[in-house]
Amino acid sequence: MKKFLVSFLAVFLMAGFTYAADDVNLQELKKQIQDLQQQVDMMSNFVNKNTRHTAQDKLNLSVELRTRLDSIQYKNLRRLNDFSSDMMQLWMSDSLINSSGSANSFDANNDMWNDAFTSTYMANFGSLMQKPEIVGMLVNMGAPNPQTNPQGYQQFAMTAFANMLADRSVTPQELGGITTAFNNIDPEKADSNNDVMFTNKLRLRLSSKINNNVSFNGRLTMYKAFGEATNIRFYNGNFNSMHLDGNSAAVPTDDSVHVERAYFVYKNRLGPVDWHFSFGRRPSTYGPPMGMHENAVQGGSPLAHIIQWNFDGGSLGFNYEKYFDTWDLASMLKFCYGQGFEGQWGTANPFNAQADVNDVNMFGIIAKLAVNGKYELWYNWAHAYGVTDGFTGLVAMPFTVHGTDYTLDGKYDEYTLEPNYSGYVSRFEPMSKIGDLDMHTVLFQAENFGFKWFVSGAMSKSNPDGRSENAMFQFMGQDKMVDDTPGYSFWAGIMTPELPFTNGKLGFEYNHGSKYWTSMTAGEDALVGSKIATRGDVYEVYYHQPIAGDNFFATLGYMHYDYEYTNSGSPIGQPKKIEDATAFDTMVPVVDKVDQWYLQATYRY
Repeated sequence: MKKFLVSFLAVFLMAGFTYAADDVNLQELKKQIQDLQQQVDMMSNFVNKNTRHTAQDKLNLSVELRTRLDSIQYKNLRRLNDFSSDMMQLWMSDSLINSSGSANSFDANNDMWNDAFTSTYMANFGSLMQKPEIVGMLVNMGAPNPQTNPQGYQQFAMTAFANMLADRSVTPQELGGITTAFNNIDPEKADSNNDVMFTNKLRLRLSSKINNNVSFNGRLTMYKAFGEATNIRFYNGNFNSMHLDGNSAAVPTDDSVHVERAYFVYKNRLGPVDWHFSFGRRPSTYGPPMGMHENAVQGGSPLAHIIQWNFDGGSLGFNYEKYFDTWDLASMLKFCYGQGFEGQWGTANPFNAQADVNDVNMFGIIAKLAVNGKYELWYNWAHAYGVTDGFTGLVAMPFTVHGTDYTLDGKYDEYTLEPNYSGYVSRFEPMSKIGDLDMHTVLFQAENFGFKWFVSGAMSKSNPDGRSENAMFQFMGQDKMVDDTPGYSFWAGIMTPELPFTNGKLGFEYNHGSKYWTSMTAGEDALVGSKIATRGDVYEVYYHQPIAGDNFFATLGYMHYDYEYTNSGSPIGQPKKIEDATAFDTMVPVVDKVDQWYLQATYRY
C-alpha cells in the first residue's frame, strides 16, 4: 500500500513537469519524493498503531443470531376439571354462594347456592360428599350419619360448604375443609399444543484488554418471541413464567436487551502458578458440558448440571498447568462467590421489624483435571446460604392470596383470595428464610475417535430451617423447603464426528432426576422448563448441519419430557407423584409428558 502511494504521487508530480523537465533539478525531485515517503510512513504508522488500537484493542465485538421454530405438545396435562374450575371461578366472583338471606339474580330459589352450578353439578357434589374423608370430616362437625339419614347428611353438607365458601375470606379451619374437598377431586387429564412458536435470540459479545493482565468480557442478549411486546407473563407454576434477575436473558419476551454477562478479569503469575480474580455479572450459564448441545463452547464457569442462573459475584482461580508439563496434565482450582438476592435495598424488609430475610449468598469450588487435552474430569460444589422463599421479580398472578394475623402470633388467622381478571402485574419478593442448600456434581467428558461424550452425576441436599410467611404458599400448603432427603441426577450425552456427505453432527442426551433433586438451573434456555431440573426423565436428539461451517448452521432437534414428580426445580414445597396429584395440586396446571420439536438457524461471527 505504501509503495503504491509513493509511486502514485511520484508519477503525479513528474507528470506536472513533463514539458519543463529541463527546469527541474533531478536532485530536488528526489528530495520531494523522499519527503513524500516520510509523510506516507507517518500516516501508515498512525493507522497501524493509533487507529487500529482504537478500533480493535479497546473493544472487540462478535454477534450471534438464532432464529428458531418450536412445536410443543403437552400430553396428559393435569388441571382442574369443569366441576372444580367452575366452582373456583364462581367463588372468586362472589357468585357461588348467596348469603344475603333472600333470593337474588343467581339464586332464584333462595337455597344459598348458585342455581346454574347446582343444576349442572349436583351429581358431582353429591358424589364428592360420599368420599370417606369428606364423610369423616362432616360427621366430626356434627353431620348425621349418611347411612341412616342421607337426606339430612346432604342438607348438612350443602350448608357447611356454603358457609365455608360464603365469601373469599377463609379461616384456617375453613381452608382445611376446602383443601380436603379439593384433595378428593380428581384433576382432568388434557392435551394442549403450541404448534408454532417463533423466537429470535440475539447475543452481542464484547471484550477488551488493557494489557496482558487486565481484560473485560460482556454479553448483551435480546430474546424475543415473535409478536410479543412485554416481559410479563401469567404465572403457570414454572420459573420461566416469572421475570427474574436469574432468567432475564433465558426466557423469550419482548425486544429488551439484557446484560447477561459483564465482568473484568485480572490475571498474573505467582511462581509457576497462574492466578486470576474477577468480579461482575458472572458467566454463570452454559458451562460444561453444554458445548455439544450449543455446537460451541459458550464460556460458562459453573458446571451446568447444578447452576444455570445469572447472578453477580466474583471468583479467584489458580491454574497449575506449569506443575504438570512433563505428564501433559492441566489442572485448575477456582473459588466462587455469588449473590442471588439483595435483602435490603429496594425491599420492604428494612421497615419490617419481624422480617427474617437477609442476602442470599452462594459459595462454591470448581476443580478441573485435563489429560492430553482429550480427557477432562470436573468437580463442582456449591452451597447456598439462607435460601429464601423466592426471588425479586415481576409476574401476573391468576389470583392472589392475602393473609391477616389478628393475634400477632406469626400465623395467619384469615386468608383472602383476590382474582386478577385485569392481569395486573405484581412485584413479589422473598418474605422468609427457609434453609440452606448444597449441590455437588462430577463430570467426565472426553473425545475418542472423533466422538465427543460425557457422563455427569449430581447430588443435592437441603437443610430446611424456617417457614415461608408468604400467604399464597401457606394457603397452598407449599410453605416449607423440600425435605432434607438427598436428591440425585444423572446426565449423559454423545455426539458423532462429522458424518459422510453432509459433514453434520448427530447428538443424543439423557437426563434423569429423582424425587428430591433440586438444582439452580432456571436460567436454562428451555420453553417447557429446565430439562436439567426435571424430576423424571428427558430424552433429546439433535442434528447440527453446517452451511457456512460453524459460523452459520442449522439444527433440528426433538425432546421428550416425562415428569414423575411435581415442583421440578423448586426448593420450596414437597414433590408429589404426578399420578397422585389432586385438584388442589392442580389449581396451577401440572405438566406430565411433553414432546417438543425444534428447528433453528444460527449465525455466529
